[in-house]
Amino acid sequence: MKTILLLMLLVSFAAQAQKDSIQVKDNTAAHRAVQGQQFQIPSALKAEHEELHNTLQKYTELPGKTGAAAKEAAKILHPHFMKEEEYALPLLGLLPELAEGRVTADMKPAIAISEKLKQEHQQMLAEHQQIVKSLQTLKSAATEEKHPQVVRFVEMLQEHAKTEEQVLYPTAILIGEYLKLKL
Repeated sequence: MKTILLLMLLVSFAAQAQKDSIQVKDNTAAHRAVQGQQFQIPSALKAEHEELHNTLQKYTELPGKTGAAAKEAAKILHPHFMKEEEYALPLLGLLPELAEGRVTADMKPAIAISEKLKQEHQQMLAEHQQIVKSLQTLKSAATEEKHPQVVRFVEMLQEHAKTEEQVLYPTAILIGEYLKLKL
């Protein structure tokens, strides 16, 4: 409940923060903040990413069109997951502290990380479109070759992408906007 209230609060602050938004001019500084991050990806999200990656990797070993399509999907998905784990998901690790009203100076690097996500947001969404396209190919191959578990996996991964687009990315951006106001 506190997280929902925090998200509502973040949304209300976002409009004001948008007016006062300070763009990170130095990508190098943002990159250093991202590389030196002390923020932890929530364990549930980290575990989900690992499971998705491992499952897809297992499907790359299938014979025929399904295995080939899984390999193509993995080529696109792996670098995308790396980006998410670098500058989208770590910010979500701050939610429990923010929900309890704790804002500390050591959270300041999260602003630069959020700015990096804002800069890359459209590219991340474009990558999702490429991923969905490759997943459709995988789903078609799996259907044709009668791999129902792969079809279910593809559907689950498509829902995962929607959750990122509709909830996780916007929340990570709002965390940075909120911290700009507080710090």
